[in-house]
Amino acid sequence: MRRFYIEDLTEDSHRVEVRGEEFLHMSKVLRLREGAVVTLFNGAGLELTGRLDVMRKDHAEVLVGALMWRQRESALRTALIVGLVKGEKSEFIIQKATELGVTELTFYAADRSVPTDDVDRAASRLARWRRVAIEAAKQCGRTVLPRIVLAPDMASAIKGIDKMQRLMLWESEKKKRLKDVLKDPAGAEGVAMLIGPEGGFTEQEVEAARHAGFVSVSLGPRTLRAETAAITILAIIQQAHGDMK
Repeated sequence: MRRFYIEDLTEDSHRVEVRGEEFLHMSKVLRLREGAVVTLFNGAGLELTGRLDVMRKDHAEVLVGALMWRQRESALRTALIVGLVKGEKSEFIIQKATELGVTELTFYAADRSVPTDDVDRAASRLARWRRVAIEAAKQCGRTVLPRIVLAPDMASAIKGIDKMQRLMLWESEKKKRLKDVLKDPAGAEGVAMLIGPEGGFTEQEVEAARHAGFVSVSLGPRTLRAETAAITILAIIQQAHGDMK
């Protein structure tokens, strides 16, 4: 069934207008016609099924049929904190992390991040990232969108995770591997995972992270790209303690 994101969808919605990008996808890409059965969701857990009742030039109207509260979210809170990466790598991370059920995703300007946009373009970047998360949620069936944040530095990025188990992937860690420190996060409010940018962490960042309670770990003898490391550790954590059983 085709899924469409409607931010202001509520339990009381009866006839819903679909406009903007979602309407274009419905009418131009999928070429749906009146009578088609569709699913609408608001990114906050609510999902409705309905029938495409009217197709206009600039919008469609869906007649709501049934209300659903489907539980497709992981019970484990996961926070992925990644140093800004170049090009479309951030969008790749958002797409795959959304599919894997991440709760929160924060990008931060690390010491070795390569600048791409100035501060004035932060809003447009966040809007683009949110759209990537919406498309990924539509594809994988999630009903709740992950929270996406752009932080000015690592110190700002790691705020609010005091009660979470904290892991830092560091390529220079030679003793502790992820499997050695992975533990049941019972008693903690989930797992926070800190990843550096393409150039890796500086010594100052490593020390700051350790001071904030992060335990440095390695995924093995090979140095992974930032985007590979981010998705890999999230998948491992979900398999160990989340809903990928």
